[in-house]
Amino acid sequence: MNGQQATRDAAAAEAARALGRDDQVALRALSALWDAAFEEGRLAALDEFQDRFCVCMK
Repeated sequence: MNGQQATRDAAAAEAARALGRDDQVALRALSALWDAAFEEGRLAALDEFQDRFCVCMK
């Protein structure tokens, strides 16, 4: 288990407890939501980097 996965698992477990749904279905759903948000953030960061790099190269 890497650091990202451990962080995701801990955040999902905390959110599930806060929602009162500390079961496997809730944990899977929250983990999937985390993964989607992480991927969207990563892609947005890459887009920003590309935009800045292209401006610098002009």
